[in-house]
Formats: sequence, structure tokens, C-alpha cells
Amino acid sequence: MVVNATLAAIAKHGAVGNPELNVYQIVSSIVNPLVIQDLTDMFYEHFSSLPWSDSNGRQICISKFRHFTSMEEFSSHLREMAIRRFGLMPIANSNSITSQRMETICGKSVELGVYLAKIYEAYTFYAGRFDCSNVLSLMDCMSEEEKREFGFDLRSISWKDYIKDIHILGLRKNVMEDRAAK
Repeated sequence: MVVNATLAAIAKHGAVGNPELNVYQIVSSIVNPLVIQDLTDMFYEHFSSLPWSDSNGRQICISKFRHFTSMEEFSSHLREMAIRRFGLMPIANSNSITSQRMETICGKSVELGVYLAKIYEAYTFYAGRFDCSNVLSLMDCMSEEEKREFGFDLRSISWKDYIKDIHILGLRKNVMEDRAAK
């Protein structure tokens, strides 16, 4: 979409002998927003139907996502949840090798969770919206055939199809599998 919008902008402004700055923000937050609740529901549906496995090959069961107001609140929740799940005690109270191993596993689990959450931090905790009126004006100058050929109408994005068929599959293949192997 970005490349196609750039080409359309070049076609519109390239022939003009009068150089000027034109900003085209390829964003959907106003005309076709992806709501965080919808995003987390799509992740829940995907990982409920196609669970991820832990290092022992056991399927990881998930629950509906709880929403947080900040990355700090989320990270704190992850740590508390991992401590409860692994039944860990403060390090000062435990000297066993098993406990230290569990502490390491817990730390790596939290680290992975925070790493994945940071990927989405800008989209989940940022409240700003960006103006796309120049892109819409650019499209108004195009014929119907050009609109179809260039295909950068932000209103046409099917978030469900994109998240389900492209984003999550790429995340599993390129991020989660690589991280799980380490």
C-alpha cells in the first residue's frame, strides 16, 4: 500500500514544475481503525483453535486477554502470573537447584511475553490518531481503474483477514518459532 500510494503521489506531483512538500500518511486509525479488543479476540480465536506447544510438546492453553493501561502494568502482571504458575518463592528463601532452574524458566517466559508485547506497544498504548485526508484527496483525483490498480484504499483493509491469514502466521513462523528455539 505504501509503495502504491508513493507511485500515485509521484504521478500526481511529478509533472508539476512547482516543488512543494506533500505528506501522505498511510494510516487507518480514523477511516478503518483496528480496535484492540478485536485484535486480542482474533489472537484468542487463532491460538484456541491452533494451540502453540511448549518445549515438551504440550499444548499451551490460553484464556481471553485482559487489557492493561500501560506496558508497566502488563509486565508486572506477567511476572506475578509466572510466579504463581511456577509456585516460586523469593530467591532468598530457596537454594535448591530445581528452584533456581524454575526461576530461570520463569524469567525466560516473562522475557518472551514482554518481548512479544513490546512489538504491539505502539499500537496498544498509544492514543494518537493520524490524519489521512491527503491520501483520501489523492484517491479522489484518481479514476476508478487507477484506484483498483493501485489498491491503497485504507477503508478496504479487512483486518480480520489480514490478522488471521497473514500477521499471526508470520508471527508464529518468524518470531515465536525462532524465540522458542533459543
